[in-house]
Amino acid sequence: MKIFRWLAVSLSMYSRIPMPHFEWKEDDMGHSLMFFPLVGVIIGGLTVLLNSLDIVCALPLFVKAVITVLIPIVITGGFHLDGYMDTQDALSSFTDSEKKLEILKDPHIGAFAVIGLVTQILIMFASVGMILDSENYSILIIFSLIFVISRSLSGITSIVFTKAKKDGMLSNETNGNMKSVTVALVIWLVLALAFMILTDVLIAAAVIITFIIFTVYYRYMTLKHFKGVSGDTAGYFVTVSQSLASVILALITLL
Repeated sequence: MKIFRWLAVSLSMYSRIPMPHFEWKEDDMGHSLMFFPLVGVIIGGLTVLLNSLDIVCALPLFVKAVITVLIPIVITGGFHLDGYMDTQDALSSFTDSEKKLEILKDPHIGAFAVIGLVTQILIMFASVGMILDSENYSILIIFSLIFVISRSLSGITSIVFTKAKKDGMLSNETNGNMKSVTVALVIWLVLALAFMILTDVLIAAAVIITFIIFTVYYRYMTLKHFKGVSGDTAGYFVTVSQSLASVILALITLL
């Protein structure tokens, strides 16, 4: 029964998919990351499914791109975009780490957060448009898998990397023995990467390198500006890594 509780808690936290209501136990939060990549599977599956339907394929490219970009936003309720926007505000403040951490907790939205959000949506819209316009099914499959990879890596880095704060949602999720959660996240990651490589090894290599480079940068950035990772920076990781991987796939369609 525990595994179903953890699944329900994970989907309740990281998506807007309706789940049964029950009282969460102490270890439910700690194991919620275990099924975090499943949200990516749902997003990726819907992306491929909708763009395979004749009724959707018949729509203008602009409309198809809008629908595709909206899929993760609708499924997650913009959960990660919120963290991304907070992180953008903090990074743009040019203050010390303590002040930046305070900005992360500030519920108000700054101008740089809005600019960053618009930029990310435009990047995704342009990239998705190029991917769909190429009518390359392999690239579409690989695009759908970046939603799983980004969440797997976000979960792993949230456990392994230094934490910015000892309190907060991320600390509550990653307290205690996280070996089983880490193993589960690694399995999700390996399966997604294997599927990607089987689809097209060269395109997969380009996407994998992109994720590796960004993960290295993410560790450097979080240590420099926040002295570690937080729930908001985890949302930043998901958002930016997906955008970068999408840009790489879009550029590949030009080759």
